[in-house]
Parts: sequence; structure tokens; C-alpha cells
Amino acid sequence: MRKISSRSQKISPSLHRLISNKMDELKRKGVETYNFTQGQPGFPPDENIIKATFEHALKNSFDHYRYLPTQGLPELRTDISDELKESGGISIDPSNIVVTSGGIEALHLTFYATTDPGDRAFFLDPTYSVYWDIANMYNLKVDSCEQNGEDFQPDPECLKEKINRNTSLILVTSPDNPTSRILSEDIFKLIADLAVDNDVWLLYDEAYRNIIYEGKHVWIQKYSRTLEKLVGLDTFSKDLAIPGLRLGYLYAENKDLIKEVLKLKGIVSISSDSSAQWMAHIALSSGMLKIYLSKVIPKYRSRRDAAYETIREFLPEAKVTKPIAGMYLFPDLSPYLSKKGMDDTSFAIKLSEEKGVGVLPGSIFGKAGKGHVRITFVTMQEERIKKGIKLMSEFLTA
Repeated sequence: MRKISSRSQKISPSLHRLISNKMDELKRKGVETYNFTQGQPGFPPDENIIKATFEHALKNSFDHYRYLPTQGLPELRTDISDELKESGGISIDPSNIVVTSGGIEALHLTFYATTDPGDRAFFLDPTYSVYWDIANMYNLKVDSCEQNGEDFQPDPECLKEKINRNTSLILVTSPDNPTSRILSEDIFKLIADLAVDNDVWLLYDEAYRNIIYEGKHVWIQKYSRTLEKLVGLDTFSKDLAIPGLRLGYLYAENKDLIKEVLKLKGIVSISSDSSAQWMAHIALSSGMLKIYLSKVIPKYRSRRDAAYETIREFLPEAKVTKPIAGMYLFPDLSPYLSKKGMDDTSFAIKLSEEKGVGVLPGSIFGKAGKGHVRITFVTMQEERIKKGIKLMSEFLTA
């Protein structure tokens, strides 16, 4: 029998996907479930956007479903360029934008184009679990700084120590997954300066920049000469609410990097979903995406409040921060887990089996996530959110 690649076998299965899949399996079996595991929007795409997309498909079926250029639909890249200028005041030519098959492809393309095996990357800890998996996949060494305290801000001195001439890539997410925090402007400026001074690629994942309840998104692109080092990354999974269609994009001022990314994308996926690209073009160019977000953000805010207040009431020993953005609560349940003699991973598995409640263990997001769980608060109505958290409380306090 032919062997399985040792390169593949060294990568552990994603506990994130295993628990999410387990929740789907329980639901198919007829079990009443409360699934807080999936980082997806809680509402379908806007009906008007869907109708306009199908009308385009019916009237222009060949163009709608044909192969599009590897770099992406030109009209969509122009829309993205215009939106970046309007929202962030940054000028990115459409020729410096690459449409990708979800944010995850943008991550893979950027990691492959900017690092070599054995290079050092820098992450904040905790951070999105897939980042750690990708670093492992490409055989990178990761340095990190913990995000501590109620606001999950890293220590500036740690940043100065860990980001240096040996660093090849800095990866920053804001608003964050799993903490939902927005990095402070002082921290952003420091990271920008360190990237420029040490000649380090800076990957900025902005997947949640349109999901903000209080405060505002911070554009690191405005600091110092950041654009020289920056690769911006975004996805239409969260704001347009089409995670299943897998559509995102990346951009960079560095034309040599864009050329490399296009070469790689032509090998990896040829081009991204054509129907999804037309949908995103219609949503952006018509203004319908803005209208949609103005409707759903208040509803997400209400669900956030319900989740936060229920944790405060029924798990008073938990340390929890009320997020000002994003989709997640990241409570520290250590006081309860220690009494139960459990870690966050065994807790998440047992909770799904015994109560039908799905949460993600904080340790999959990094060492600093130990004892925490990630709770997605946007996917269920308030009463179901409260019920799920009450069941979690019953499990922890029994």
C-alpha cells in the first residue's frame, strides 16, 4: 500500500471543525442543539441582493457562470478599490487587488508568497485557530505576545522584543477572532513602525471591520509607510453573509507580490466563484450592502447584550468582556473548570454530548486561550442564546 504523506500526517485534525461537525451530526439526529461554534452570520443575505443576482444570471447566463480572470471580476475589483477609499481613505488601484476563494485562500497565497520553511512569523495570542494550522503547514516558527486583561491588548514591550529583523511576517486581526477586541491606535502605530523599521511583511485580516457596535475600525494602513509592507485581507463571508460561497480578496501596493500571488492562484484555484463575484459587485455598486448592514448590526448588538448579560447572571465567577465589535464572547471559565477537574477541551466535548450545547475550547486559539471558550452570539435569537448559556451553567455548577 502506498504511504500517506508524512507532510500531511504531521498536521493534527482541526478540533474546531470536529466540534462544529459534531453539532451538525447531533442536529441531524433530532437532538435539540444550541450551536455557538460557527463563526457565520445569523441572517441570510439580503433578499434584494439575491434577487438582483439571479436576475443578472437569467439575463446574462453565459457571462454570469463562465470562468472569470484569475485576478477577479474587473468590476468587483473597482468596487473594492472605491470602498477602501470611501471607508478607509486609502488608495489601492484595482490592479493591486486579487479576488480569492474566501479569506482562507488569501491567507494561504500570502503565507506561501512571503515566507519560506523555517521562517519566523508573529501572531498575537489567542488568535484564529486556522492561523496556527497554516503556520504548521508551511513549517514556520511562530513568536507571539499574549493579549491580556479585559481589553485583550498586548504588552508593547513584548511586541518590541518579539518583532525584529528575524521576523518574516506579522499577522494582525482587528476586530479579532476569538476575542472580538479592536486593537488600540497606540498598539497599531507601534506594530506599523516595527514592520517598517524591521522590513517585515504585515498581513492585516479585516474580516470583521464592518461589524462594529461601539467605537470604530482602525486602519493601520494610515500609519508610517505601512502600505509598503502591507497585505490587506478581507472576506464577504461576514458582511455580505455568504460564507458558503467562499469569496474574499487581498490587496497590496507591492506589484511584485501581487504578481507572485496571481501565479500561485492560477495553480491553486484558477479563478474564484463567478456567481459570488457578480453578487458582491451588485451588493457593493448598488449600495444594498450598506443598507443590509444597517439592518442587521442592531440585531447582532441585541444578541451580544443577551449573551453577555446571561453569562454575567448565571456564571458570575467567569471573567467576560463585553465586545464592542465582531461576533464572539471569549469568557474565562477557569474558576468553574478547575472545580470540575476539566480543561477547556474536555469541557467543550462533554458539554456537546450531555447538553447539546456547542462551544469552542479557547486553547485551540493559542496557549493564552486556555480555560476560555469562544461563544458565537450572532447565530441565534436572544431566547435561544439565553437557554444555551443556562444549560452551560447547569453543566458547570452541577
